[in-house]
Amino acid sequence: MEIQKLNWAGIRLTSHNKTILIDAVEDFSYYKPVLGDAVENLLAFSDHVQADYILFTHMHLDHFDKRVIQKCLKKDGKLIVYAGLEAIVKKLVEDVEIITLNLDETFTENNITFKPVFAMDGIGEIQSSWIVDDGTTKIFHGGDTIWHNQFWKFGKENPNIDYAFLPVNGVVVNFEIIGLEYSPVPASLNLKEAFAAAHLLHAKKLIPIHYGLFAHEKCYIPHVFDENDMKSVAEELGQKYITLKDGAILIES
Repeated sequence: MEIQKLNWAGIRLTSHNKTILIDAVEDFSYYKPVLGDAVENLLAFSDHVQADYILFTHMHLDHFDKRVIQKCLKKDGKLIVYAGLEAIVKKLVEDVEIITLNLDETFTENNITFKPVFAMDGIGEIQSSWIVDDGTTKIFHGGDTIWHNQFWKFGKENPNIDYAFLPVNGVVVNFEIIGLEYSPVPASLNLKEAFAAAHLLHAKKLIPIHYGLFAHEKCYIPHVFDENDMKSVAEELGQKYITLKDGAILIES
């Protein structure tokens, strides 16, 4: 499996001559009032990536990009959707084949298995995490989930996870601009929670996502950390990790 880190929480997987996009977003402009400007140049990929399968964890526009689906999904490609989001997706996306899965239900095609599992969104909206397994490499993608009590269960029921892609920015959001009361409780996993979740998943390595690219002094306030903090938490919890810059490729045999 070849793994490429895309913008923010996005990844591209290539296996068995098939391309999979998860949480692949290119246009973050709609969320600029609350996320602020990207602090680094965004990776442009939609002009040259053609996907056989597209997945997303939830409908926030920093994880779901309708334009990416329109540009990147092959004519015979499939949009794989958690059942809790099916009705919303069908109102937004037309003329594509949709595979709908309940939590813990699997779909296998071309020797690749897809499974949505429980997740919790930081502001109470519908979300799932995804497990993708090509028979050689198994990945877990956690979108921007907060901490919940299912990580123990996932680790027991889904052995041999190679890479856990988990959010680490522990962001505090102030979305009063869209009618949500302020809460000081983080709306995504923080660094220590992500390492602990990866440990409970028995993942060989954590790959941090959903950090570093956005911050807004009033609306979107991430937990700040550096490489030394990651090393310290990794040693404390005995959890290995790899950091990938946007655009970087990890190739596994």
